[in-house]
Amino acid sequence: MDNTREVGRKLEEAVLLKVKEIDPNARLTRGSGQGNEYSDISSNFSYIECKLRNTKDFTIKEDVWLHLNHNLPINTEKFCFMVHQNINKKRLVTLDMDTFFEILKKAKIND
Repeated sequence: MDNTREVGRKLEEAVLLKVKEIDPNARLTRGSGQGNEYSDISSNFSYIECKLRNTKDFTIKEDVWLHLNHNLPINTEKFCFMVHQNINKKRLVTLDMDTFFEILKKAKIND
């Protein structure tokens, strides 16, 4: 059976595969956001944090969300989002509402 670190790594790798469909330069950060790099995954358009929950319910810790968003590098146009996985392996994305609607507008313009 996988330990939490291995399950977390599998989540990060699954998310990375999806992001690479949009940005082939996306990569896992060294130390999973624990060192000099920021977040778990970095791409040309976003910073992504992956979170596992050992419960059926999803929880979003405000301090983690604020840390992710308030520590963005100066003058970046990248946005942040989080991918959560619960004990049933369901996955949800947390994204700032304004950013979500900006993405929808851009998608509609490019449609």
